[in-house]
Amino acid sequence: MPSRPRRLSVQTKVLLPVITFLVLLPVVVVWIVNGYISRQVHDEAATVLKTADGVFRHLLDNQSNDLLSRYRTTLENRGVVRNGYLDLVGLAATNTAVGANSVRSSLDQQLGGDTVVMLLSLDPATPPIGAKGEVPLELADFARASGGLSRAALRGEGGADWVTLDGMVLNVAALPIAQPDHQVAGALTVGARLGGATMQEFKRLTGAEIVILAGAATAASTLGAPGVALGGLPTDAAQEVVVNGEHYLALRGAYAQEASMGGFRYVLLSSHERSLRTLGDMRRTLAEVSFAGILLSAAVVWFFIRRVIHPLRELRDTAEAVGRGDFSRKIGRLANDECGDLAEAFNGMTTNLQASRAELEKTVETLKATQTQLIQSEKLSAVGQFVAGVAHELNNPLTAVIGFSDLLVQTSTDDKIRLHLERIAKNAHRCHKIVQNLLGFARQHPPERSLVAINGAIDEVLDIMAYDFRTGNVAIVREFQDDLPLILADRHQLQQVFVNILSNARQAIQAVRHDGRIVIRTQLSAALVRIDLIDNGPGVRPEHLSRLFDPFFTTKPIGKGTGLGLSLCYGIVQEHGGTIRAQSELGQGATFVIELPVAPESAQLRDTDAALAPGGRRGGAGRRVLVVDDEEEILALTRELLRADGYEVETASSGEHGVAAVRRTRFDVIVSDWKMPGMNGIQFYEHLLATDRAAASRVCFMTGDVINDSLQEFLRLQGRTCLPKPFSIKDFQDTVADLSERGSG
Repeated sequence: MPSRPRRLSVQTKVLLPVITFLVLLPVVVVWIVNGYISRQVHDEAATVLKTADGVFRHLLDNQSNDLLSRYRTTLENRGVVRNGYLDLVGLAATNTAVGANSVRSSLDQQLGGDTVVMLLSLDPATPPIGAKGEVPLELADFARASGGLSRAALRGEGGADWVTLDGMVLNVAALPIAQPDHQVAGALTVGARLGGATMQEFKRLTGAEIVILAGAATAASTLGAPGVALGGLPTDAAQEVVVNGEHYLALRGAYAQEASMGGFRYVLLSSHERSLRTLGDMRRTLAEVSFAGILLSAAVVWFFIRRVIHPLRELRDTAEAVGRGDFSRKIGRLANDECGDLAEAFNGMTTNLQASRAELEKTVETLKATQTQLIQSEKLSAVGQFVAGVAHELNNPLTAVIGFSDLLVQTSTDDKIRLHLERIAKNAHRCHKIVQNLLGFARQHPPERSLVAINGAIDEVLDIMAYDFRTGNVAIVREFQDDLPLILADRHQLQQVFVNILSNARQAIQAVRHDGRIVIRTQLSAALVRIDLIDNGPGVRPEHLSRLFDPFFTTKPIGKGTGLGLSLCYGIVQEHGGTIRAQSELGQGATFVIELPVAPESAQLRDTDAALAPGGRRGGAGRRVLVVDDEEEILALTRELLRADGYEVETASSGEHGVAAVRRTRFDVIVSDWKMPGMNGIQFYEHLLATDRAAASRVCFMTGDVINDSLQEFLRLQGRTCLPKPFSIKDFQDTVADLSERGSG
């Protein structure tokens, strides 16, 4: 015996995926949340830096403009100061020790701790003279760094800019010193170092830390010594950096005014240390909660699995015993849950096995009954086919009865005989209509929309059900509006709706009274055709009224109804774009209201045009007609009708005789029956197509059979006409006349 493959227990199969899922879920959640919050923190810090960068640049522009404006106002509006500067320029131009010392002494009085002041003469040979506060730089270096602005001032053009010098960033302004006659006498150049107080003010206004760079070194900073090289950061891109152990998002930029002497570089930093700490705390909290949840969930799952596994093992042992034939083996009540229900079901199964033979015998009887029903269904199907065949056999003699009676009515002069003949024709037409309606309703039809006159469709249903209403003492009252417009619908589906509702009404009336009455009213309501079906039956209970159209709902006794009839009616009406509803009061009968949309006006017009199209012209003198039919009465009737119109008529009782007649004579019209023994109508037509296409083009058909889908398709493809039997004299004469005119044209 082969060894049993190693298997995993149910407990392991359940615990492994559960624990795996519980582990993966928090990991994925933490990863997603961490990425989302990190991106959010980075985006917020980048936005802050972009805003701070704009504010910082604006502050630098304002600082330069303020310095330039302050000294320009001093020179323009305070004449004493200006004259004093002119005197100092004159002393500087003497280039004597006394003059230089006097200039420095005067300039020292105007200096702040971070300010450099320098005077220049128009004489290029005269060196600049100036003074500086606590700024650690050489005046000559300052003169070189500010040379561009100073030369512009000597030309009468004032200006300001930022320069980097000896590891410092200076805001430099240069202004011309004009004499009373507006001639430039010299230039005043002022430099203000960007110091700690200004940096702190910038930090307050921008909301960001600021580091000013002089080359790779730090010229000024709100952080003190950054402790990390920031000069290598990419420009215009926010980047994570760690400064003095704190996490920042840094943005490096370069500042330079128009016609700049160099400007300087800077780094703006926005701290998100607090956000990162919060994110770290959240990750730890999620991890701790997840770990605790995993342990608790695993314990709970293990506990419940143990409770399920134990009864399953007992069930397995008992099932093996029952399999060996021990039907006395039972499972005790395990618990008040599904396992207990399973135990009871298993015990019931072992009990029922002993009665299996009786159940099998009962099943055999049921199968026999089912077989009988199937045989009956086959019989009904055969009856349907038989009825279709009978219709063909009935239509041929009905054609003769109707045709000859109509012909006699036209020729008889005795009123009494005419009355009898009209009664014969009327009842023959009634037989034909009943057969056609019965076949039309019984056959299966694919859904097909066409223009339908609702009054005519209801009349056809009433003709089919007339016997049931008459024998059930149910009177039908027609209240039809005559000028109703047509609707676009499937005629057979609508008739199925009317049959279902009328059948229900008849059955309900017969159960309570012997003087039944059903009123059928049609009328036009706005753009809808409304049909009211009103009966005087027992009515419908209020609690049942809202459920009448629900599938499988029925108020009939078991075995008397399926509950699908009204549900199908509701679906058919809905598919036609209409509505159906029921109104009833208990003991006062019921009313079913159906509303269907009127066909579009264009379709109505097409139908009217077709109805008003003129028929074929009468008169057939000099024209030959061949009629092929296996019924002698039909041949006699058509011969009589056509000769009355002046046609030369030849008849043939089979397709073979018809072929022989066509070989002998040319006919203007050939009328052939569809169903004949031997060579039938289609074989006759196909023979003409192969041997004489001109003769085939003058063929029309007639048939007493139902015009089915295959015949319709054949007629459409070949462009042929088919007269259904029984036909009226006028229809037959018009059809032959039309075909004769086309053949002669």
